Amino acid sequence: MTDSDCVLIAGAGPVGMTTALALSKAGIPVKMFDALAEIPADHRASTLHPSTLMLVEELDMTPELLRQGIESPLFQWRDRTTDRIVAEFDYRDISDVLTYPYALQLEQHKTIEIARDIALSIDGFELYRERELTDLIQNDDGVEITVQAPDGSRETHRGRFLIGADGGRSVVRKSLDIDFPGFTWPERFIIVSTYYDFEEAAGYRYRNYVAHPEQWCAMIKVPGEHSEGIWRALFPAFGDAPDEHVLSDEWIQARFAECYPYDPPYDLVHRNLYSVHQRVAASFAKGRVALAGDAAHVNNPLGGMGMNSGIHDGLNLAKKLEEAWHGGGHEALLARYDRQRRPMAEKYVQAQSIANKRTLQENDPEARERRLKELADTRNDKVLNRAYLLRASLVQMVQEADAIE
Repeated sequence: MTDSDCVLIAGAGPVGMTTALALSKAGIPVKMFDALAEIPADHRASTLHPSTLMLVEELDMTPELLRQGIESPLFQWRDRTTDRIVAEFDYRDISDVLTYPYALQLEQHKTIEIARDIALSIDGFELYRERELTDLIQNDDGVEITVQAPDGSRETHRGRFLIGADGGRSVVRKSLDIDFPGFTWPERFIIVSTYYDFEEAAGYRYRNYVAHPEQWCAMIKVPGEHSEGIWRALFPAFGDAPDEHVLSDEWIQARFAECYPYDPPYDLVHRNLYSVHQRVAASFAKGRVALAGDAAHVNNPLGGMGMNSGIHDGLNLAKKLEEAWHGGGHEALLARYDRQRRPMAEKYVQAQSIANKRTLQENDPEARERRLKELADTRNDKVLNRAYLLRASLVQMVQEADAIE
């Protein structure tokens, strides 16, 4: 093996790390680069869908994921104006196709750590932190990247292929001049966490979506750093108020009083404010370089589609690169990766996350009641309920993608 006989990966988030683990387990050397000094423990994605748990089984991740996570077979749609449960869906209704008939609630950084720890035990896996990718060039034989170290010095690395898993602002995607069409939602999203137990107080499940024409919200439970249990609330922040105002206790407590008027004021543990985009790259591959996860597509967090679909991208791509590694023909294989994953990002991830948000925020009274009734009718019809759960779990997306030649 030479120094260039490897796959380069930019970005050590959940998508990059699981992809690196899949390649390493296949005996393919990996060099991974990330701009951060350590895995961020901020409040990001936290739901692993049943389809994802099934896909990462072959990476030996699932037992540790299950040990650390919270099993969540049920999720609710609620109406805040009437304080009623509109529909409660249960993944156990499709247990005939699910090895794990539940979503798993687990903070993103723990998923990354589990994948990393397994990868570090495999010869040929190398992780370089505080290395920001600044440039790339490729030819018929491979890819060369330039990364910048904390002291400003630059390093050059070569590999047979490069995977861009470096997020929504992907340097890899921009370097390839791949368009990233879509839009940005006008409101910001804020995630706030508290130890208050909403299951005991109001019958909430571990995943809940609360519809309202002016101030919708969502609530999920995650394990917390010491398995103490933390509830995360998601609120939209409309208007142009300064970030510091939206992040203030006064603003946050007012949103809790509106959405969750059970026992305010709440003890606030963490808070995180960010803008939200819906975009899909015009291509997921170019030459010997491929995009995965947020570098390829971004969406709002309602439904837990982003991290899961990104991991699906990466594992699909790893199989293509394994085949290319041993038999060549990377052009056709990466073209198939694009055919399989890009339409799925548009058909399932974008469509479902946008539909979820529009259901939550619908402000026309008649349209709002119609949307909520559709959810209730879906839950009460066996055929519609099954179809809905196959989409929500992303099982149908995986099956449809695999069938594309």
